[in-house]
Amino acid sequence: MPELRNGLALNPAEAAQKICTFISDKVTGAKARGVVVGISGGLDSAVVAFLCVRALGPERVTGLFLPERDTAPESAGDARSVAEKTGIALDTIDLTPALTALGCYSGKVASTLKNKIVGPIAFGFIKTTARKSPFELTLAPESTVVKETVAFFRLKHRLRMCTLYHRAEKEGMLVAGCLNRTEQLTSFFVRYGDSAADLAPILPLYKTQVRALAAYLEVPQPIIDRPPSPDLIPSITDEMALGVTYEVLDLILVGLESGMDHAGIASATGVAPDLVAKIKSIVSRAQTLKHDPPYPLL
Repeated sequence: MPELRNGLALNPAEAAQKICTFISDKVTGAKARGVVVGISGGLDSAVVAFLCVRALGPERVTGLFLPERDTAPESAGDARSVAEKTGIALDTIDLTPALTALGCYSGKVASTLKNKIVGPIAFGFIKTTARKSPFELTLAPESTVVKETVAFFRLKHRLRMCTLYHRAEKEGMLVAGCLNRTEQLTSFFVRYGDSAADLAPILPLYKTQVRALAAYLEVPQPIIDRPPSPDLIPSITDEMALGVTYEVLDLILVGLESGMDHAGIASATGVAPDLVAKIKSIVSRAQTLKHDPPYPLL
């Protein structure tokens, strides 16, 4: 275990300095006025906002809070606390009318998931009966219900990104993305949604490293302590969808990237070898999502 934890060791002051230099260089190179950040009230977007302010100053960072029908009530307060502590302007744009017009909330899945109790029960049932995490089912959706669920939450991600780019392009700014390394390695993102950005300041960092950096940057403690969630389906957290905690997942990922065998990783982390094999399979499938769309060689 100590060997794997060494792979997650982070000097937050050094990391923050390098990331801020990167942000400044990218904005200067693009001759942009600054950056737009989607402030969700979650950890990743808070860290990105704090880093952008360090690099550029609050007057060159615009935050957009983009709630919709299923956004958790506490998200608004957490987003405001980021804006207040960093000094950035925060605009709120309710995406519910646009998502309604696009048909996002129509159908049985959208209607059922509106109930905050249903989601966790359904996710628990999937884990027990299918012996897969709900997220695994979305990687290769087969049933009508899963396909409808995927379409339901991915549309929200993509409309968020369209809104961020609309604001950024109107004001001569860049979109700062909030994807981290754990999400990228496992494809726990929406292609052309939260993976789309002009710069990705925290992409080299695993989720647990982002949390460590948040503490160094003095991100409000309630945001650091809040269970990570894409905030797309009521009461569903990242770890419910993934079926594993970020602390364990990051250690497994470090082990896989360092070339350790499954048995060694399982022994070091105290998890079943089957879980390590499952994460390895997810990582392998994720490789196809990190590249351009397939195209013919003419």
